[in-house]
Amino acid sequence: MVLECRLVDGLSESEAIRIEAELISAFGTLETGGILTNKVLPSGLSTKVRRRVTLPSGVKEKAQIGLALLKEAVLELAKANPEGITNADAASVLGLRSHYGGGSKDSLSYSVIGLLMGEGKLERSKKGKRHLARAE
Repeated sequence: MVLECRLVDGLSESEAIRIEAELISAFGTLETGGILTNKVLPSGLSTKVRRRVTLPSGVKEKAQIGLALLKEAVLELAKANPEGITNADAASVLGLRSHYGGGSKDSLSYSVIGLLMGEGKLERSKKGKRHLARAE
């Protein structure tokens, strides 16, 4: 027997995905020993796991929740700055700069900006390395 219930209404797509990911993380799917019957994981999640990598239950979903929050923060920053933001701006003011010894200290913020550009929410300014929030 499958029990269906509506928990909330009127959510945006990103809010709905976040709640779905939180529930999957908390309760797990039948495939992972949990109780939910979800066959499709939230957008961006792969069911493939590399050999020799142990994947604890719920970690993919937690990562997607964190990624959604990072994307929201970068987008809000871009919207608040009509002349655009640089990758260095996002990394610096949002505390996303790495302290790792390699040379790519701002790769996380650059990845988030790239995802937002792929979703059509940010665009590259015609004047240099700035990124602008697109009108919704």
